[in-house]
Amino acid sequence: MLLFSSTALVVQYDAQHQWLYAQWYGHHDDASVRAGCAKLLALVQQTGSTRLLNDSSEAFGEWYAAAEWIGTEFLAQLHQAGVRAIAWINAMDWPTRSCVASSLQRTDLSLATMFEFDQQEEALAWLTAN
Repeated sequence: MLLFSSTALVVQYDAQHQWLYAQWYGHHDDASVRAGCAKLLALVQQTGSTRLLNDSSEAFGEWYAAAEWIGTEFLAQLHQAGVRAIAWINAMDWPTRSCVASSLQRTDLSLATMFEFDQQEEALAWLTAN
């Protein structure tokens, strides 16, 4: 079920699995990443989702300040909202890929089971099992 759609972010809900699927598109900077994350958090709270498939494969840009904030604050907010597993599909764009890695390095891994993937099929299989 489609919950949100813009040129930068599309979020769908899978009620059977209780997860959100977030697909990021185009150029992102710190402001757009924070705005998208705020939307994701609101949708997690609205749906009660416990898992998130976060697909950055079609995103590009540098957002290092937001990456630090994601790792140190936002992922904790998702945990407080009930998210327990996050599969993150990595970007092919090197700066975005580096930002994803930076976020994960700053994360308290006890908050959620997280793993990064290069392929959607692998991410879906992992998320289904967790």
